[in-house]
Amino acid sequence: MKSEQIKQIMERATEQLVAALNGGHSEALTGYLKAIGRFHRYSLHNVLLIASQKPNASYVAGFRAWSQLAGS
Repeated sequence: MKSEQIKQIMERATEQLVAALNGGHSEALTGYLKAIGRFHRYSLHNVLLIASQKPNASYVAGFRAWSQLAGS
């Protein structure tokens, strides 16, 4: 993923969160906080990317880790 794409995803996620909070919908913030709790070893930036793309993710790994898991 290119840095410009990452920047756009982050901006969109931030805008959506702010809009939800301004609209009185705190469940969006709750979702992000749950993601931060699940992926506490990851940077906030990476957690926001994960949560904005796959809110219910339970496992994440880099390319090499997934390759090893797949036996490649």
